[in-house]
Amino acid sequence: MRNTIVLVRADNFQKASVALADLVRYGGMKIRGDPRIIPPALSEWVFEKVSGEKPRRKFKAHVVAQIDLPPRKAIGRLMDIHPPAHVLVVPPDSEAWEELMRLWGGTFEKLRGGFHPPKRTKAEEIERKRKKREDEDLDL
Repeated sequence: MRNTIVLVRADNFQKASVALADLVRYGGMKIRGDPRIIPPALSEWVFEKVSGEKPRRKFKAHVVAQIDLPPRKAIGRLMDIHPPAHVLVVPPDSEAWEELMRLWGGTFEKLRGGFHPPKRTKAEEIERKRKKREDEDLDL
């Protein structure tokens, strides 16, 4: 399966990391592998290819990460949360996705400091277990 990619454009890398953590915590997404830093010119090209318009604003931090959800589901979840950055979903069947994957391994630097998924609070863990039990009950 080809992983969907998210492009995170932010004012700084700390905000980009917070946005990725929000995708995990509030969006229920799983980041696969290490997020990578990409050049601003490539970020703007990807933005244009996916959205069909030129970026209106310049950002200083440009990060891409692979996630475990199909594009449609990822977009739906993004609409429910408000990360502190501009996040764009890059579908696996796009020219931009192909180019990002071609450059992924050797060209892009890993996100500084790495990405560490947020720890769940006790209340969040209890809620997650409750929902899991409800889903299992529905399957019976």
